[in-house]
Amino acid sequence: MDTAARTPDPGPPVGGAEGGLGSDRPVGSAPAAVREARHPVVGGRRVADVVATVVLLVALTLEAVVAGWAIVLLSLAFGSCDAPGNSCNAALGGAVVYAGPVLVGLVAVLAIAWAVFRVVRRRMAWPAPVVGITAIVVVFFACRLLADAAVTRGI
Repeated sequence: MDTAARTPDPGPPVGGAEGGLGSDRPVGSAPAAVREARHPVVGGRRVADVVATVVLLVALTLEAVVAGWAIVLLSLAFGSCDAPGNSCNAALGGAVVYAGPVLVGLVAVLAIAWAVFRVVRRRMAWPAPVVGITAIVVVFFACRLLADAAVTRGI
């Protein structure tokens, strides 16, 4: 039987730029190409991701503007505070009306920054605006519940 001779494994390199003795990298660290576990989005998927991200960021921005103004308009509920039997917590209502749009704007800016960061890093970016849109809806309904709790309607 004729079997091929096996060559022994040469093992890790001893010196030079490969990470051994005399290298700038710490011993045991892998090169940058090996450390990168995920491949960047390329080709048609990249174009589709950027288009979807831009469309969702436009929707996020429009939603943030509408939600901010809707929270400000929640202050109209405090017009009924003068009616007999009604009472209002002006401190809670004022805090909701002033802090709500600021929170909406903060969520929108963070979602936009996260999406831009992911696009620049060539990663899938469309989930960032989706999370931002969902967070703005949550902030709006939380503000609406707090504004309704600030107004007690009597008979």
